[in-house]
Amino acid sequence: MEAKNLANPVIRVISVLDCFSRFEPELSAADIRRKTGISKATLHRILITLTDRRLLEKNQKTGMYKIGPELYTLGSLYLSTTDVLKAAEPVIKELNDLTGEAVNISIFDKGYVTLILKEEAKSVFRFAVRIGTIIPAYASSMGKALLSELTDEEIDSLYPEEKLRPLTTKTIATKTELKRELEQIRKTGVSFSDGGTYEGLFGVASVVRDASGEGIAAMSIALPIFKVNETTSDRLATLIRMGASLISYRLGYHGMVNPVRDIQEIRSWWEQNKPSSTT
Repeated sequence: MEAKNLANPVIRVISVLDCFSRFEPELSAADIRRKTGISKATLHRILITLTDRRLLEKNQKTGMYKIGPELYTLGSLYLSTTDVLKAAEPVIKELNDLTGEAVNISIFDKGYVTLILKEEAKSVFRFAVRIGTIIPAYASSMGKALLSELTDEEIDSLYPEEKLRPLTTKTIATKTELKRELEQIRKTGVSFSDGGTYEGLFGVASVVRDASGEGIAAMSIALPIFKVNETTSDRLATLIRMGASLISYRLGYHGMVNPVRDIQEIRSWWEQNKPSSTT
């Protein structure tokens, strides 16, 4: 690679990642330096950064590097979300128009959810969460919706310890508590987060399924807690369930009872079930 190209820091990082292949899945720092021509000091900094960001993984015993879990997530994100994004986009826009609140789509990977699509709230009260944000699944409504697809044994494998790391004072604190909540989500098809991810943020979510019926994503509506009461919560729970049903139907899943087949069904239900008075 030409030296002038290596002067660009982004090109340097890409050149490091390009060193790995199916034929050379593990490389030493010396191997990477030989392939890229990057100076030893600069390469050291790049490798530390990529390892910290989990784009590379270092074997502490051998000193060898390999592709890290975040790159696998990004790769699977491309493969698994193309159809989901197409199916979900008009639905989340409709839910955003009806409610005025933020509507999000996330996928699940190894105990975390990654935000892949969102519509911002139309009000001034917004939470700055970017596409690509990764959150522990047990702390979010979308994450818990997707965790409800797993068995207790799989939950134990994901979270071997009883205590769960809190993000806020409202985050689920223990695996036992999480399992209890997941059992309820399996019955209702809806999950809630009352400040578990961000203080003051309420979320309600439901699972999106592919043609085989597998839960491949989750959709949520998120809004400030001060705007939520029992009526609002129940209404949003039905709406998010209907929205997830429509996306699943658009992806080819026809196994649910009374699936939502058209956006007009959602719009009509919302208009017909307006609260009689505001509280």
